[in-house]
Amino acid sequence: MKYRILGETGLTVSHLCFGALTISPLQKNMSIKAGARVIRRALELGVNFIDTAQLYDAYDYIREALKGWDRPVVICTKSYAYTRELMVEALEEARQRLQRDVIDIFMLHEQESIHTIRGHWPALEVLFEAKAKGIVRAVGISTHCVAAVRQGAQVPEIEVISPLINPLGLGIIGGTAADMLDAIEFAHLMGKGVYAMKPLAGGHLYHDVRASLEWAFSNPHVHSVAVGMQSEAEVDANVAICEGRDSEELLAAAAGSLKQLHIDDWCTACGTCIQACSSRALALRDGKLHHDPSRCVLCGYCAARCPEFALKVI
Repeated sequence: MKYRILGETGLTVSHLCFGALTISPLQKNMSIKAGARVIRRALELGVNFIDTAQLYDAYDYIREALKGWDRPVVICTKSYAYTRELMVEALEEARQRLQRDVIDIFMLHEQESIHTIRGHWPALEVLFEAKAKGIVRAVGISTHCVAAVRQGAQVPEIEVISPLINPLGLGIIGGTAADMLDAIEFAHLMGKGVYAMKPLAGGHLYHDVRASLEWAFSNPHVHSVAVGMQSEAEVDANVAICEGRDSEELLAAAAGSLKQLHIDDWCTACGTCIQACSSRALALRDGKLHHDPSRCVLCGYCAARCPEFALKVI
């Protein structure tokens, strides 16, 4: 496994980052023990970087996976908190449920531009204060937006940026894949730690996993690539790709059914989910919720917002 220093944070992270979304209640909804086994397999193969978020409700998987593990692990979590009070709660929830006194990286979740960053400044101040106390090691943002990458890179206090990028450019807001690559290069040149997400476009590139991941891993301006994994076989295959080893047999063993967004019959078309979809893949027409698979990155954020529990990624 290759390791890199994440920008100017001083944190050493594996080139492959374990994305905890896919094992969480928003997607596979694995049992705690089963999900922890998948994470543990990644740790055993050299992955030392885990991406999660308050929204994912995946802290328990990570805590279980780390029981008895004595090597350093870097955990990044995220929150939509925009007030001091909400961020204090989010930070304490992460510390308590992960059973870690220090959170390595804490981010604002899904930022859109400098305007949303400024709008979340009271929450950011909590993180800056926590960093000064040694409770948080680095502060950052995650985003699907080209503007947020470029503008966030110009905020000195933001140390880490997690942008969406894949060969198709699927899910990118405010530009093309080329535009996002330019923004990522700029962020890297500004000294930011950059770890990419959605390299398989939420499953749309599962037919060409190796080429898509190799494309992401080859970017010299990306320190790590977060990939969602929901089986030990997927971990084995992705680690092999990351390390440049033959992965064909491992990929065949990991192959499974493609994920899709399922809308249950009891959906009331309230529209709450639409507000959560930054990819603009959901719309109301004729009193029904419609889904555009060509735009969807299968993040499951819509399911988390649904008051009727009518949406799920399966």
